[in-house]
Amino acid sequence: MPAGWWTRNRHYFLYVVREFTALPIALWMLWFLVEIKRAGNGSAGYRPHGSTGFVIFSVVCLFFALYHSVTFLSLAGVIIHLKVLDRPVPSRLIVLTMFGLWALASVVIAAVLIGFAR
Repeated sequence: MPAGWWTRNRHYFLYVVREFTALPIALWMLWFLVEIKRAGNGSAGYRPHGSTGFVIFSVVCLFFALYHSVTFLSLAGVIIHLKVLDRPVPSRLIVLTMFGLWALASVVIAAVLIGFAR
């Protein structure tokens, strides 16, 4: 296959972009571990959000993570097949349930983080 095979078809392009989003997110996680280590050495030499590069990279990675999550959850209806009382559950309902659970998990995590910040 030629090197640019994935640029010729929109679906292939979006698939490769989605798969690429995992790389910056993995790099962010490594950088975040370094930040945690720096914070563990005490507050004297650590200023949270003092690194402009880390903040900018975090925002970019947030958009990558959102794109990755939305595209993955949108496929849930194709990937998951459920039957209730021998009747198939509509794929749209599965997708809406996945997005609802994502929103619920986000609210719970935000509440826990806000509770610990006090």
